[in-house]
Amino acid sequence: MRFSQKEIAFLKSQDELRVATVSKKGWPQVTTVVHVFDGKTLYFATDYGTRKYKNLLCSNKISVLVDIYARQPKAITIQGRATLLEKGKEFVRAYKLLEKRHSYYRANPFKQGEAPIVKVIPLRKNSSGIN
Repeated sequence: MRFSQKEIAFLKSQDELRVATVSKKGWPQVTTVVHVFDGKTLYFATDYGTRKYKNLLCSNKISVLVDIYARQPKAITIQGRATLLEKGKEFVRAYKLLEKRHSYYRANPFKQGEAPIVKVIPLRKNSSGIN
């Protein structure tokens, strides 16, 4: 999936996104997380005990929304597949991106195996107010 330069700039400029997952019983759940976008893939961390993590174990389908609701709203909704990264080169790369972008991760570091990073592989997108 390709993003326009304006979409990439928008995704990189926003700290938060809303992430939706689905439980084993089919109930949707939405939470807000801080993320990083490398131009192709979104990453965010979670904890092993969260509902979001448990839902992703049941289904890797995920939807995220990055938006500004203002006088001139801007938004990108992305649907895709999630992969849980717990260790390895991609985990380290994603963690370094998160750490560089967000002071929270510099103040609250964690190591491989202590918390997973969610990799969002975009399959569909819809943007408004950006291009």
